[in-house]
Amino acid sequence: MRRPRPQVPFVLAAIAALLLASAPASAQSTARPLPAFGLDSPISTITASFPKLATVTEATAQPSRSGLIEASAPLTGGHAFTPTATAPSAEAFSSLELFALVNGTTDFKDVGGNLTAQRAGLDATIGRRTEERAFALHLRNESTFYKFGSGSTLVPGEPKPFNDLYETSAGVQLAVRADETWTWLAGLEVTLAGEELVNPTDSLILGGLAGVRYSIADDVDFTFGLAGESRLEDDAWVMPFFGFDWRLGEHTRAAIHGSELRFEQDLGKDLSLNLGASFDIRQYRLEDDGPVPGGVFRDEEIKVSAGLDWQVTESGRLGIEVGQVMWSEYTVLDGAGSLVGQSEGDPTNYLGVSLTFGI
Repeated sequence: MRRPRPQVPFVLAAIAALLLASAPASAQSTARPLPAFGLDSPISTITASFPKLATVTEATAQPSRSGLIEASAPLTGGHAFTPTATAPSAEAFSSLELFALVNGTTDFKDVGGNLTAQRAGLDATIGRRTEERAFALHLRNESTFYKFGSGSTLVPGEPKPFNDLYETSAGVQLAVRADETWTWLAGLEVTLAGEELVNPTDSLILGGLAGVRYSIADDVDFTFGLAGESRLEDDAWVMPFFGFDWRLGEHTRAAIHGSELRFEQDLGKDLSLNLGASFDIRQYRLEDDGPVPGGVFRDEEIKVSAGLDWQVTESGRLGIEVGQVMWSEYTVLDGAGSLVGQSEGDPTNYLGVSLTFGI
């Protein structure tokens, strides 16, 4: 039996008012994405990687580009934790995503020169779920290849302060059902990010999140909690987060998860459309014998996107995404945390492709 929904418009209006009232004046100073292990997509459960394989619940899950599997709220109604009559007591799941992304050239606004970035990597997730809880381990690796144009002065006197930067993260995620309405969420992540020869202890980043998910109605879930992450040569940040999933119809879903907004539409014939906007931060430790010894490079961006996913087989999905980096800022700090160079970048387009397997 579906629960009544008269309170939903009021609650959503209150959430929207709260978000607008707390909107940051500048993205780089106050807005912060959640740790990259996927808890920026807080889950109510973790289940099979693809709709055609989701035999345990009515919910389906899709791997997030930024980390662990994010649970898609059921497009056909019902709660993610509602088991079928024949559901087994436990089920294992796993997924592997390969991805690549190319940014166009962005000209620096505040200094001379320009920058182009290419990214590639993988996301791997393995876990186990029951009717009452879900547990997942996640590994992500991303390589970014930066190319500075001639005459770049982001680091004065060094037109090419670095080239290739790497990020590897491992995370653990837990969701525990309290009752039909409430679900507890928690996660931890360890990340190493920097140039190839950087000491691992110097490039260590720790992140965590704890929160709850409240089912306002059969088609709306509200998530809130506290998240934090350490920063290289800067103070750690800790702040509350809000989000919600809203199933607008049998084939339509809208969501806000931390610093990401996403809209999904099932087009039929194994195709789905997605639109999104997100704020991302990457931070890297630089080598001790480089132009900025032991320094830090920080890459922040706000982007909008449109994508198309094709379920090629029952266990394989191909994704294509195009979009624009609307705002970006690049910062270089020395080993003591003092500013070496900083500049915003002009908007630039990007193209991304991904191939995801349910193993």
